[in-house]
Amino acid sequence: MKTLIVTLFLPTGLVLSALAIMMWSIWRRRHVAFAGYANWLVGWLSCIFVLAYITATPWFGLTLSSMLVNSVEGRVLEDPSDADAIVVLTGGMLNAGPVGWIPRAEGIHRLAVGYELQRMINLRLPVIVSGGHTKGVQNPSEANVTASFFARQRTEVTPTELEEVSTDTYESAMQLAPVLTKRGVRNVLLVTADVHMLRALATFRARGIDAIPAPALSVPTELGIRTILPSAYGITLTSEAIYEIFGIVGYLVSGKISWGDLSYKGS
Repeated sequence: MKTLIVTLFLPTGLVLSALAIMMWSIWRRRHVAFAGYANWLVGWLSCIFVLAYITATPWFGLTLSSMLVNSVEGRVLEDPSDADAIVVLTGGMLNAGPVGWIPRAEGIHRLAVGYELQRMINLRLPVIVSGGHTKGVQNPSEANVTASFFARQRTEVTPTELEEVSTDTYESAMQLAPVLTKRGVRNVLLVTADVHMLRALATFRARGIDAIPAPALSVPTELGIRTILPSAYGITLTSEAIYEIFGIVGYLVSGKISWGDLSYKGS
């Protein structure tokens, strides 16, 4: 349902919705001479074009993404060696046919950041990869697919744990919070996309885990003249930002997080 709602706010959905409204209005005015609403028709089509153009530009997606990223507040470790664990939220996977399941680029990006943090801080620091069977229980989990991708390329023996039950951010927090609490873990570095960090931190805080943001940066700072030109990349940025906005609203409405969880108030 959330995906459908988000789609309606993307250029294609906006155009289709606007055209549907326009056709309905034309049908209602079918007995009126065309000259009577020609100006209205031109104005409506112009609005559709402008709306689709704006939402397809990287500028629009960057603006929404920046609002989410700039709202992130969290703990900061003065000494990175105080970290107790690194939690990496997976970013999806896809079926590559004969090759089998492989992680999406976002998932590779996030776990690469997690392992680099591990290398910089302590090679014995556990990395917990969280992602369940999002493509059905008959297929491998996202955590397994993503970790296996790196395992084929890593020679050093470092601790990697898999959480293979969760299918979204809320379930990841539900599964990991009691485990981390039982272990007495205080300083958890949370790795996920920067645009997703606000919702992820809030969800873990709501479960009693005040995680430390360690974002896998994905939002560019500038694109030059291309920011005002519509592109597939612009649509992608807008889609991800709108998806997160509706995700936050959905979590608030369903009680999975509260307003207080969205902001950091200090330990």
